[in-house]
Amino acid sequence: MEELYDSIAYLYDGTLEGLFTAVFCAFERHEEPADVCRADVYQPRLSQLAVTIETSLPKADRVRKGIIRAAGRRGYRRVRRAALSDSPDAGTAVYRFIAFAMAENAKRPCHSCPRRGTCRSAFAPPKQTSCPRVVGRLIDDVASPAVKPVHKLSVAVNRECEHMRQFIRFRELEGGLFYARCNPKANVVPLIMDHFAERFNVQPFIIFDENHHIAGISEGGDWQLVDTRNWPGHELRLPPEAAGEKEMADAWRRFYRALSVDCRYNPELRRHFMPKRLWKNITEVQGEA
Repeated sequence: MEELYDSIAYLYDGTLEGLFTAVFCAFERHEEPADVCRADVYQPRLSQLAVTIETSLPKADRVRKGIIRAAGRRGYRRVRRAALSDSPDAGTAVYRFIAFAMAENAKRPCHSCPRRGTCRSAFAPPKQTSCPRVVGRLIDDVASPAVKPVHKLSVAVNRECEHMRQFIRFRELEGGLFYARCNPKANVVPLIMDHFAERFNVQPFIIFDENHHIAGISEGGDWQLVDTRNWPGHELRLPPEAAGEKEMADAWRRFYRALSVDCRYNPELRRHFMPKRLWKNITEVQGEA
């Protein structure tokens, strides 16, 4: 039956582990999928076979370790950011980079290296099979067709992380729980939870991504992710606002406006640094046109 198709596409569930599982299956089956993408954004092509890949945590972990060996921890962090992008081509770009990194390392075995046995790095296992000098160059070769897309996606996701760190606004609920909603262009909540958990310390809080229906829940300094896509309305059941929260929000808006300088108001520059798509969840600009 497969002979009737010119190419193959791997579909995964949209998680990082699902993508890594798809990469593992491509190597395991000795196949070269033309597309590796989330099942919810896949656009069928003529003469293309679509195969749904079931997520496997052990397989995903093996791919994670392989990326670290082939591209270093810095390379893995870049791959991870790119994989969390909303771009429909993110999965394909990550797969092609991993295949490129594995192939480049295979070309340079350690047995012929003059530094064999003396160049072990912090990320490598005791029996090293890749060269750190090659690893360091791979992720910086942004002119390479396999590296450039991952680099661009990683930069865009990193920019979205910075927006979330700057513009997430919390409100206090009854019981001392702090809650914030956000609407990022990428699935960045897993990337920003460490930042807020360090600053809130033992204070319980929730960051809810209304675009991706993911909630980051932190209590006692530890945090976890909750997928709300299967919940009624994709919403969390939350206690009402704490007494005085409305007055605190009004006071913050007055403070924000008191600091503004009317004669230097530049709406275009403001929208550049504070994207308007985020305004509905930013306390001080809610309701502005």
